[in-house]
Amino acid sequence: MSTISIQHAGHRHEAPVSHNAVTDFVASWYEATPAALLLRPVGVFLKAWFHATPMSIALRMMSH
Repeated sequence: MSTISIQHAGHRHEAPVSHNAVTDFVASWYEATPAALLLRPVGVFLKAWFHATPMSIALRMMSH
Protein backbone atom coordinates (compact mmCIF):
# COMPACT_ATOMS: atom_id res chain seq x y z
CA MET A 1 0.00 0.00 0.00
CA SER A 2 1.38 3.39 -0.94
CA THR A 3 0.66 6.75 0.64
CA ILE A 4 0.65 10.29 -0.62
CA SER A 5 2.15 13.07 1.47
CA ILE A 6 1.00 16.62 0.81
CA GLN A 7 2.67 19.43 2.68
CA HIS A 8 0.64 22.63 2.69
CA ALA A 9 1.28 25.69 4.84
CA GLY A 10 3.49 23.79 7.26
CA HIS A 11 1.03 20.95 7.77
CA ARG A 12 1.69 17.40 6.66
CA HIS A 13 -1.20 15.34 5.34
CA GLU A 14 -0.90 11.65 4.53
CA ALA A 15 -3.51 9.47 2.91
CA PRO A 16 -3.36 5.96 1.46
CA VAL A 17 -3.76 5.90 -2.32
CA SER A 18 -3.84 3.27 -5.02
CA HIS A 19 -2.71 5.44 -7.98
CA ASN A 20 0.20 7.57 -6.81
CA ALA A 21 0.78 9.30 -10.17
CA VAL A 22 -2.86 10.33 -10.43
CA THR A 23 -3.04 11.72 -6.91
CA ASP A 24 0.26 13.55 -7.35
CA PHE A 25 -1.14 15.21 -10.46
CA VAL A 26 -4.38 16.19 -8.72
CA ALA A 27 -2.54 17.57 -5.68
CA SER A 28 -0.14 19.57 -7.86
CA TRP A 29 -2.99 20.87 -10.00
CA TYR A 30 -5.02 21.98 -6.97
CA GLU A 31 -2.07 23.77 -5.39
CA ALA A 32 -1.57 25.72 -8.64
CA THR A 33 -5.20 26.85 -8.95
CA PRO A 34 -6.10 30.42 -8.05
CA ALA A 35 -8.43 29.17 -5.31
CA ALA A 36 -5.58 27.44 -3.48
CA LEU A 37 -3.29 30.43 -3.96
CA LEU A 38 -5.86 32.91 -2.65
CA LEU A 39 -7.36 30.83 0.15
CA ARG A 40 -4.76 31.61 2.81
CA PRO A 41 -4.46 35.40 2.23
CA VAL A 42 -8.24 35.76 2.06
CA GLY A 43 -8.60 33.80 5.29
CA VAL A 44 -6.02 35.98 7.03
CA PHE A 45 -7.79 39.12 5.80
CA LEU A 46 -11.21 37.89 6.94
CA LYS A 47 -9.85 36.95 10.37
CA ALA A 48 -8.25 40.37 10.82
CA TRP A 49 -11.41 42.08 9.58
CA PHE A 50 -13.59 40.11 12.00
CA HIS A 51 -11.33 40.95 14.95
CA ALA A 52 -11.66 44.66 14.04
CA THR A 53 -15.46 44.68 14.01
CA PRO A 54 -17.26 46.30 16.96
CA MET A 55 -19.10 43.04 17.72
CA SER A 56 -15.86 41.10 18.03
CA ILE A 57 -14.27 43.79 20.19
CA ALA A 58 -17.33 43.80 22.48
CA LEU A 59 -17.33 40.01 22.77
CA ARG A 60 -13.64 39.99 23.69
CA MET A 61 -14.20 42.70 26.32
CA MET A 62 -17.11 40.75 27.83
CA SER A 63 -15.11 37.52 27.98
CA HIS A 64 -12.31 39.07 30.06
